[in-house]
Amino acid sequence: MASEINKLVLYVGERRIEKEDIQKVVGYTQQVSIFAMVDAVIDFKPQVAENLLEQLLQRGATPPYILVMLSRQIRLIVRAKELRSQGMGEREIQSKLGLSSDFQVRRTLEQANRYTPARLKQVYRQLLEADLSIKTGKYEGELALNILIAELCQRRKV
Repeated sequence: MASEINKLVLYVGERRIEKEDIQKVVGYTQQVSIFAMVDAVIDFKPQVAENLLEQLLQRGATPPYILVMLSRQIRLIVRAKELRSQGMGEREIQSKLGLSSDFQVRRTLEQANRYTPARLKQVYRQLLEADLSIKTGKYEGELALNILIAELCQRRKV
């Protein structure tokens, strides 16, 4: 908590801390963590992914939000893989995907190289199953995410 307060003090400088400042700083920290968690899943790092998932949930991130962010990155990977197979360069792929930085496109392309089309189809199916299990009440959101992350972090050759 002390480090979060220090971040706020550094952010606002000499002026009084307002509610909007807290939302900006805490929201930014949560965004960084969700991207780190998604990368850990994509990079097959189950322990890191589980730890970051727990932190996100403790900070108030909801299971549907986490599922959407995982799905978003898989969708970007699928599209990047498809565009690369059409012979497009990084700049054109970046533009088509609407990514704001060179790092994001390079990272997405690097991740795309780790997955076959068949494995990506399987991952989509697992994301759908997790979503349905939450929405139908089969599993509580946190449990569904823990199962999903454990499954996605397994290196499978498909």
